[in-house]
Amino acid sequence: MNYLKHSKSKYLLLAVIALLLYQCSKEEKVAKSVVQVNNAVLTEEDLNNALSEKANKGKYREEYIQSWIETEVLYQEAVKKGILDEKEYKSIIEQSRKQLAASMFLDKELAEKGVTPTNDELLKYFAEYKDDFRLEDNAFKINIAYFNNFDKAVRFRSILLESGWRKSINAFHGDQSLVRESNGTIIYTSRLFPVSLYQTVNNMEPNEISIVLETEPSRFAVVQLLDKLPKGTIPPFEAVLDRVKDQYMVLKHKEFVRNFIDKLIEDHNVEIKRYNE
Repeated sequence: MNYLKHSKSKYLLLAVIALLLYQCSKEEKVAKSVVQVNNAVLTEEDLNNALSEKANKGKYREEYIQSWIETEVLYQEAVKKGILDEKEYKSIIEQSRKQLAASMFLDKELAEKGVTPTNDELLKYFAEYKDDFRLEDNAFKINIAYFNNFDKAVRFRSILLESGWRKSINAFHGDQSLVRESNGTIIYTSRLFPVSLYQTVNNMEPNEISIVLETEPSRFAVVQLLDKLPKGTIPPFEAVLDRVKDQYMVLKHKEFVRNFIDKLIEDHNVEIKRYNE
């Protein structure tokens, strides 16, 4: 009898603990509110997602919050004034709904059936449109690596001197001190900052490697100058590959969309009726 009583107490205790854990879990999942305007809430998750979107790139946290508040109070006032019931509003919403759906549909089709250019296609395009890539100002072709640790930057430079750029980058694979690196980048002289970095590179000879430079507090750079390119130069294909690909893809996407829409119009038996006035 005592055993049964003890067993029931034990199960009751376990049930209480499980309930408490469940409640704690639910509370943890409750979205953290950043700001609230009446019943409208901007959560921490909403804010982080918004700031990661391309449309909000470069916006500061407080800037986005203020913009959200302004939009929300104006929207709520518009609701009070009956704007959402007006014919013009409903017409605009309907057109926006169709345009948004059409745009998302095209994006999906492009992702699934769009062009993936080969290197030969890009080379052919570059050869045909070389003048589009002619430099508009004097430029440097460089390799550059940024670090948040001076000693690690010094070690990287030592490896670079002995083994070359690719091996030095591979040696720091996964190392958190390597903040950013780029290989064979072409950068206009007027866009190379800070001034100390520009002055150093400008005084270097091709294939020369810089000392470790502090480009900003606790940010260190090692630069390898590959070439100096005067204004009007057509850079080598490899140096502008990303630009060539972007430009080629824009052209091919336009062609794909035009042909795709023409085919849909044909499939839907569109009839345009014209009336004489």
